[in-house]
Order: sequence, then structure tokens, then C-alpha cells
Amino acid sequence: MMFAVVPGLFAPLQQLASFLPQIAIMLVAAATAVFRPQAYRWAWQVVKERRRILIPSLAALAVGAGAWRLSRPGPITLPPPTEQEKREGWWSFRRDGSRTGSDGKPVGTSVRAIWKYREPTVDKRAFASSPAVWAGRAYIGCDNSALYCFNVDSGEEPLWVFPARYPVFSAPVIAGGRVYFGEGLHETKDAWLHCADAVTGKKLWEFKTTSHVEFPPTLADGRAYFCAGDDGLYCADAVTGGMIWQAKGMHLDNSPLLHNGVLYVGAGYGETGIAAYRASDGVRLWFTRTPASCWGDPALGPAGIVVGVGNGNFEFRDDNPQAAILCLSPETGGIKWRTPLADAVLAAAAISGNRVFIGDRSGDFSCFDATTGALLWKKGCGQPILSSAAVTENAVVYGCDGGHVHALSPIDGSEIWRYDASKDSWLPDERILSSPAVVDGRVYIGCNNFYFYCLGPKE
Repeated sequence: MMFAVVPGLFAPLQQLASFLPQIAIMLVAAATAVFRPQAYRWAWQVVKERRRILIPSLAALAVGAGAWRLSRPGPITLPPPTEQEKREGWWSFRRDGSRTGSDGKPVGTSVRAIWKYREPTVDKRAFASSPAVWAGRAYIGCDNSALYCFNVDSGEEPLWVFPARYPVFSAPVIAGGRVYFGEGLHETKDAWLHCADAVTGKKLWEFKTTSHVEFPPTLADGRAYFCAGDDGLYCADAVTGGMIWQAKGMHLDNSPLLHNGVLYVGAGYGETGIAAYRASDGVRLWFTRTPASCWGDPALGPAGIVVGVGNGNFEFRDDNPQAAILCLSPETGGIKWRTPLADAVLAAAAISGNRVFIGDRSGDFSCFDATTGALLWKKGCGQPILSSAAVTENAVVYGCDGGHVHALSPIDGSEIWRYDASKDSWLPDERILSSPAVVDGRVYIGCNNFYFYCLGPKE
């Protein structure tokens, strides 16, 4: 996303531009004067004559600046992760196969920003990536081509920043004390999958592709399974980064779902549909064609593999939307139920118990029976929903265009609270492409207004 200027600033900028020639002449004149020998001799004479005042003043200024810098609260050192934390991890997109995006603990009945971090570069870039939370740390990618790691209790400064080559839309995943994430957008042709130490941010290995890695790998049994656009589906050694196998032939942009030794992925280009691959060697077991693109990551429900489909994309709505949510047999790919939707689904469904939660481009957020596909309730938010929800014990949390984060009751869809991130933005792009992570009752979510938020209950 390039730096944008709101229309109201055009007139002042035009007035400023009219003075640029005069400003340039003044700067040249000042530089000419500074670099003359007479200017150096005059400056040295002033220093000698007033050294008794200048030297103590400069020393006091240096001490004051150092004291101010030391007084600023920096990142708090965190204890090393426990062995249990290393085993648990955040091993897949949205944390688990049901794509819940949370640890299940309840959120509060009110909301405030506990902290928020603003992307620091001059032209400002969006936090469109979806965060992961592990061992007291929150990880998120940014369109400024970096992965950030924060202390969950203080987001004023990151613990570390890992530089990538391309924008990081990919969510991070964590296992065994390592963090994995992809890079690049759809036009990228030489993106990498990265692996770094999750505590220090030190690079451990990189895996180069000839396409893009917009979604994170799924980690299991020492392997990293990930999609890379035109390259298809890869399996790499999670410790060394060495390639184990590659399944070519389809353009794939999901985070694979692993269940009973089989990988399930969706395809949005070319052959649109759902494919199943054997995790041991990458052999394709079946493919079920869908009438529209499958952008959302497959999720595991009690009746089978659940996925949303639809035409259109993150940027544009199709004038003749075709959209539905499907449940497929894990063994054969046969469709067990299908429920139409108002517009395209562009993210993963979240499944908890016998309920499926999903938003679509029309602004509808819906809850379905996971066994039959019957609609249980629906709530309109008035703006497109382009990311996944997180489900906790007492709430389902999601973001939508316009910069709003919603928490609804999973029972009937009634509103618990709403947070308005648009108040932090003076630019027109307030979309939320980031899917929230909810851990210990706190909500972590990025926004296209350049902020990464940690939301929690009001005190």
C-alpha cells in the first residue's frame, strides 16, 4: 500500500509546492556560507570565547538526553519458554485445525485498547497479517516487509523485528521454539518461507520458491506443509528447511489442513475447488470442483471439512456473486451439505462444538449447524468481512471494513461489545484483513490504519 493523502490536504500541499524554488535557493545559499573558510574561522572563534558556557551546557544537554532515553520504558525481558509451551505452540493458521484462533478463555464484557503499536516507516504500511500468540509474545507480519514480535504486556516497542524481502501478509505459526512465516503478494515470483528463533528472532533457515507464500505452513511431526502459489504444495523439514516433496499442477494459496495423515487445500485460480493430498509423499487423493473460488482455508468440523467459496476478491466485489459454505467428506470429497451465502467468503470458517462461524463480503456474519448446515443466526455489520473470526468460551470476535472489531454471543449473535479502530486513522483505508487472535481474554488484531492492537476489558 503506497502512502496516500486525503483530499483535504491537496490545497495546502500545492501552496507549499509553490514555495519550493525559494526554499531551495535559501538552502543553497546557507550551505555556501557554511562551507566558506571564513565561516569556520568565525565559528571556532565563538567556541574559544564562550567555551566556559558552551562546554558545561553541551555536557548537561548530553546527560539530559541520556537520562530521558533511559527513562523511556523499553521492551521487558521475558522468561524463556517452558517445555510445555514449546510442545503446544501455535502450529497452524488460526492455531488449530478448527481455526478457532484462540485458547478458548472468555473475553470481557467491555473493551479498551490495552496498547497499540503504530507502524513506524515514513510511508506507513498496513498490519494485514493475522497475529499468533505464544509464551507471552505476540507475532504479526506487516506490509513493510517485516515480522514483529511484541511482549503481550507492552506494545510500545517490539522485542525484535525480522526483515523480509517482501510484504508479510502471511500469518506466523510457532512450534518447537521456532516461528515460521511466508512473504510476498500475488504478483511476487521469488518469495521465501522463513524460519527464525521465536525468542530472539535469529534467522535459522529460508526456503526459496518461484512464486509467493501468502499463508503460513502447517507444522506437524517435524514437517512444514505450505502452499506457494504457482509452485503448488510443498513439504519441508521443519528443522533444516530441506525440501521433502513438492506437489505441482495447481495454484494454491491456503494454509493446509492436516487430518489423519491427509492435507486439505483450496484453490482459487485455474481449477477452483478442494484437493486432498497424502501427507507422507504429496500424492493427490481426490479433487472436488467448486462453482467459485476457494480462498478460505479448510477447517475441521464434526461432520467433515468445512470451507467457504465465492467469486470476487479482497479488492473487488463481483456484480453477480456466487457464494456458499460447504462441508465435504474427508475420505471422498463428496459434498455432505451446502448452504448459499449472500457474497464471497475470503477467509476460514471458525468451528466450535457443533457451530460454524463465518463472515462474507456482504457484511453478514453467520452461525450454522456444523452437522446439517442449517442457519442458526445471522448478524449484519454493514461492511464487508474479509477475515476469519476467533471463538472463545463466551464470544466470537471478528473485524470488518470500516475499522470495527465486534464481539458477539456465540449463542444468538447478540452484541457484547464493539471497538472502533477508525478513530486512530486519518487515511481512507480502515479495512481489517487481519484475523484476531484471542489469548487470556485479550484480543490481538492488525488493521490497515497502520496499527496493531491489544484489546482487553475496561478496568
